[in-house]
Amino acid sequence: MNEKELQKIVEKNSSNFNMLIGENSFSINQIKTFQTDNPITEPTTRGGVYFAELKEWKIEATIFDTDVTKHLSKAMLGPNKEFLDIILEAEIQGNQKISLITNLTNSMQNESKVVLYLKLKDANIGS
Repeated sequence: MNEKELQKIVEKNSSNFNMLIGENSFSINQIKTFQTDNPITEPTTRGGVYFAELKEWKIEATIFDTDVTKHLSKAMLGPNKEFLDIILEAEIQGNQKISLITNLTNSMQNESKVVLYLKLKDANIGS
């Protein structure tokens, strides 16, 4: 599946996504995918932890349940020596499920919502 197909699937099923951080699940209220340019001249390993391409697919996920912030430190580089994969999943047509495997790169929050910016590592569709 190419990135444009993935983008269409995510857009069409945006209201069905949940986020899994370890054993915890949170409903995603808004989700979108987009491509960004990295400020690098060639693909490189960042901090010996993850591989950065010239162009990367990112996901912006908005969650209105601010309790998610209690679990974000488990998924971030800094307090941990490695990224914890965050899974975004949704039921799609024909009893299939899409799973997006991501790493958290940034987050912003206010009193009513948390916006997560995630790097897309892999996407799987299955039953």
